[in-house]
Amino acid sequence: MRYLYYKASKKFGEGLLDRRSCLMILLAEAKLSNRTAVVPRFRLGSQHNNGELLESYLIDEYISLENIDVEHILEEKFLDIEKNIDSNEILNIENSPFDYDTPQTLVIRNLQDDNFWNLKNTYDVFSKAKLYHGVGVKFVVPLVAAPKHIKDIGDQILNSLEKPIIGVHLRRGDRLNKKLNDSMSEETMLRKLSRFEYNSVFYCTNDRNYSINNSKFHSSNKFKALLGDIKDNYLLFAIEMYIVDNCDISVRTFNDSSPFFNIGNKENKNYAICNYSMHGSNNSFTKIPEELVICNYEDYNKDKRRSFVKGRPFIPRLINALRRKLKQS
Repeated sequence: MRYLYYKASKKFGEGLLDRRSCLMILLAEAKLSNRTAVVPRFRLGSQHNNGELLESYLIDEYISLENIDVEHILEEKFLDIEKNIDSNEILNIENSPFDYDTPQTLVIRNLQDDNFWNLKNTYDVFSKAKLYHGVGVKFVVPLVAAPKHIKDIGDQILNSLEKPIIGVHLRRGDRLNKKLNDSMSEETMLRKLSRFEYNSVFYCTNDRNYSINNSKFHSSNKFKALLGDIKDNYLLFAIEMYIVDNCDISVRTFNDSSPFFNIGNKENKNYAICNYSMHGSNNSFTKIPEELVICNYEDYNKDKRRSFVKGRPFIPRLINALRRKLKQS
């Protein structure tokens, strides 16, 4: 057995999507180097979980790797194995590429933090990780799948709704600006969805004060019997994303918000509220389209974007930076 271990000095408490993308980078490099990935625990930030900090391996709790053919071992199970590996059999590196044919038993990336998307000169790794992860980096059906417990709850909710069903995810809070907020008003959403034939809508958002008062519209509040005991907001989010993925029509906030999980239906049934990336979501200079934007899957064999974060125009970024400075002063 040969192993690849990302050993980070500091853990960042970020959201589930951010931590999942970092795990996919580790798995992609393990696949390319034909090594077993040593999976660390990731810290899930309290800001997205009602003030409660969580740590998780993510695997089998929030995601399944059933479609990703990469050998892996959890960090806690690897520690005893590491003790018995001779120091001559360990290659210590930082963020630079390494020879995938190197004979050492263990390759350790000694990193300052677990924001693995900061790794340099590893384009081949990022290219594969994009196909594993999808959301926000490549508009494909991701290879990350939903674990059984998420599917079971999600399917019960889907089966209780009258078809055809529209699934809507409205990302607000940290990704909101005034124009985007106005485009999500109840009146506007009802008008935008009127182009479709539907009998029910499942909508979800991170804004507790947001609601659509229409008999065909349902949020997770309607399903307290199934969801009432869930205190983990990340788990609730994953269930909601599974539901939106598997509706007849899926509407998400940003134009690079691909399906969250791997799905069998590969038809282009995807729409977005705005015409820009989640990474440019603070861009208040962009006009929000009056109608929903169709989002078609990219070709798996084409890689048009060389990084996880798409470059934004310099002037809007400068103005936003100055605004933040003025608020802090």
